[in-house]
Amino acid sequence: MTEGVIKVLIVEDSLVNQNLLKGLILSDSRFKLVGIANNGRQAIEFVSLYSPDVVSMDIHMPVMDGVEATMNIMQKTPVPIVIVSSFYQTSEVELAIKVLDAGAVTILPKPFGPGHPKFAQSSRQYLNMLKAMSEVKVVRRKNTDGFKIPPPSLSGYPAPKAMQGSREFKVLVIGASAGGPEGIRTILTGLPPDFSLPVLIVQHIDANFAEGFCSWLNTFSKLPVHIAVNGEPFLPGNVYLPPGDRHLSVRSEGVIAVINEGPIKGLRPAVAILFQSAAKVYGKNLIAVLLSGMGKDGAAELKTLYEIGAHTIVQSEQSCLVFGMPGEAVKLGAASKIMSPTDMIKEITDLIK
Repeated sequence: MTEGVIKVLIVEDSLVNQNLLKGLILSDSRFKLVGIANNGRQAIEFVSLYSPDVVSMDIHMPVMDGVEATMNIMQKTPVPIVIVSSFYQTSEVELAIKVLDAGAVTILPKPFGPGHPKFAQSSRQYLNMLKAMSEVKVVRRKNTDGFKIPPPSLSGYPAPKAMQGSREFKVLVIGASAGGPEGIRTILTGLPPDFSLPVLIVQHIDANFAEGFCSWLNTFSKLPVHIAVNGEPFLPGNVYLPPGDRHLSVRSEGVIAVINEGPIKGLRPAVAILFQSAAKVYGKNLIAVLLSGMGKDGAAELKTLYEIGAHTIVQSEQSCLVFGMPGEAVKLGAASKIMSPTDMIKEITDLIK
């Protein structure tokens, strides 16, 4: 990122929305507007031309939509892409999740216009999100069909601990943030329909998209995916996600808690809550996975799980969009194994045979 001012590219076909977003960016001294693209194809050209620090991307556009543009940019000239769109129908939300899968770092609804009671709040959220995401170090997306990711180098990191004693695995917990949907999709696509553990997942996502994320996962998962209900039993071979803006945790053996406690370091849901609660109830008898994401959420808790003998798997840097959370876990020596989501499928299924 250029030191000082943050270079922003707006990709938006509506003149009204162009003017709204342009006005917000020009009103904030942290940013410099480097260009406005009217469609996805122009966006690809402008990213190469202007080297923005962050892109504000719409989804529905003529010539080329935001999904294809994001995929292309992330494969050729990677830059943090924030999807900013209006969402009125489930199909719109599911399309937004597809853009996350293509490599966008986050999604949020378009800010409201002047005169709306939530104008100030939504504008602040938009600008602060652009600032935060401009600092994310993204990596080039590869078309990984047939591409074997090389094993990660562990030099300079604490050596993984040897497996301790016998364990009967009872639950699989997964934490993810930016870049996580692709890894979650890969794992759920690969787990067999007779998979014998319940799966609890925390993915950092805007509250507006929790239901859509669940619907999207159900389109390819061989296991049924549910929004968790407080106090319900979680069943083998089922996947549970928290409702929007709620923490997901384990209340007692086989029982979910959905809690409304305050955010942990600005995050709700937080991976930390899920991992902590699972550690208390299941100890070493669980498999914990930490996928792509910015920040440190879940890394210290994964280290705790590792220390008590749980099997901890961290996504490799080569396969991550953002090596923040996984990188922190590796530095702490919290990983039993470091691998790509594709390789995690065999690792997990072998462990519970």
